[in-house]
Amino acid sequence: MMVSPSYGYDAFSVAQSGMSANVTSGTLETSNVNLTDQMTQQISAQNSVEANAQSVKTADSMMQSLLDIKA
Repeated sequence: MMVSPSYGYDAFSVAQSGMSANVTSGTLETSNVNLTDQMTQQISAQNSVEANAQSVKTADSMMQSLLDIKA
């Protein structure tokens, strides 16, 4: 996952110090995820996995052919 300014900032606080965020009941937080970008990244990652799997299959086939020739 790539970090960008849209993810916000890191906030650290000491436990029991009263310096942390407040929880407000009866409210909803808006989504901070762009679904279009995330879906595009997921499709790209899936294509990469499929390409890598095909590379492994090809290497396995080549190794099997080499072993068949030696035998």
